[in-house]
Amino acid sequence: MKNAILTILFFTTFINITYSQKKFVNKEYGFQIQEPKNWMQTSNKEILKNLEKFEISDKNLSKFLSDHKGSILLTSFYKYNPKTHAGVVPTIQVNVRAKANKNFESFKNTIIESAKGLKIYFPDFEYIKEPTDIQISGIKSIYFISKFSMVTQNGQLMNVRSRTYAIPYKNY
Repeated sequence: MKNAILTILFFTTFINITYSQKKFVNKEYGFQIQEPKNWMQTSNKEILKNLEKFEISDKNLSKFLSDHKGSILLTSFYKYNPKTHAGVVPTIQVNVRAKANKNFESFKNTIIESAKGLKIYFPDFEYIKEPTDIQISGIKSIYFISKFSMVTQNGQLMNVRSRTYAIPYKNY
């Protein structure tokens, strides 16, 4: 996953977003998203606080990523409180990862190979929608939907559907 980039995982069946909602904004990595109404947000406050201490340059942001094993979690949104809700909780995770690819096709292949690696953890992993090129805020990106099953701590089999958006931005 070292060569992957900003990957947004949508573990949800739907997202209800309206224009009057708050926005999560991370200026350092040039990312913003409207916060889903009535969802709980958690962020990696320590990492975000440390980012504010840096002189914002691509070199410093790349070093920060490297110091954190090539990936940082910017924020997460949960539909339900994971501490009190039994079962799978619909989740949106916003991660930043280092991007070594210099062109879009190489980036796309890295994302596809990374997704195939999920079969190690979820043998029944399969695409519902194959990886597709899309535009997000004018940036050529990758989108796919996958499904797999997981067994919860109490032994219940859960079917999961995941939407993944991979957005190349600068070196991330």
